[in-house]
Amino acid sequence: MSVEEIARVSRIALSLGISRVKLTGGEPLLRPDIIEIVRGIATLKGLRDLSMTTNGTILASHAKSLHENGLARVNVSLPTLNLNKYHDLNGGELTNVLDGIKEAVTAGLHPVKLNMLVLRNVNENEILGMIDFAKQSGTILQLIEFEPVNVNPSYYTCHHYPLDMVNNELEKQAVQVVTRRDMQNRRVYCLPE
Repeated sequence: MSVEEIARVSRIALSLGISRVKLTGGEPLLRPDIIEIVRGIATLKGLRDLSMTTNGTILASHAKSLHENGLARVNVSLPTLNLNKYHDLNGGELTNVLDGIKEAVTAGLHPVKLNMLVLRNVNENEILGMIDFAKQSGTILQLIEFEPVNVNPSYYTCHHYPLDMVNNELEKQAVQVVTRRDMQNRRVYCLPE
């Protein structure tokens, strides 16, 4: 789709009562016209929120311009802080993603959310480290439970890690727990510091 087509679809959606737009992919930052797309949507009447989900590998060079042109916030897929494991899972370089997260925070994108898909026998033992990283980087960690959608059943069985016990532990540590009714009743755990 062209920039104009994307803006037109967004304008029609806004006229029908939709007020939030999230740019996703594939990887939206691979579009050479991504800044024009953001600018084209950000100026539309009725828009309350414009965000993006990215793998973050080239976010560092785009964060400031994205924010200056109307992007409010960003979600970065980050399954691990282990360099080798990240490369095995995503094929990219973790250091580029960490630079992108830092630049997004510095540029004023807020909030910067880290999407951690929790997988058994892969990264379930890294949750506490990710919580610390989120605290240190000024970001929000979103733990995502692996769902059996468009995936081989044996792969799902091998890697599904139920988050119930994690939720129970977070609830014990939280100074406040908020249920987001507008987001499938997701629980937000506000931890000390």
